[in-house]
Amino acid sequence: MLEKISNLPAEIWQWIWHFIVSFIGGVIGFVTKVSPIVKKKPFKEKLLALLLGITNSMFIAYISYELLVSMIESHRLAIALSGMAAFTGTDLLIIIQNKMLEVIKRKMDNL
Repeated sequence: MLEKISNLPAEIWQWIWHFIVSFIGGVIGFVTKVSPIVKKKPFKEKLLALLLGITNSMFIAYISYELLVSMIESHRLAIALSGMAAFTGTDLLIIIQNKMLEVIKRKMDNL
């Protein structure tokens, strides 16, 4: 059994590490940011918020991983940075979206 696990291709190991890092980042992001907000909600809503938060964080981590792999060649660094993106989660996307909207508004005003 251990021989089969240790003989996995390097690409599969990268995906396993990516899943683990983004899952942990999603859980920590949920605990630090969303957990105080849903503290007085019923258990069912807390569980739903946890699942959605982790799923969103893992999706953000995947997107950031693909972008980082295309920019840098180190898969380990890309996995670590995607874990950080999973932790920051949607906060980072909202900040980027607001910056992009400001740039578009300035361009529209200059026309």
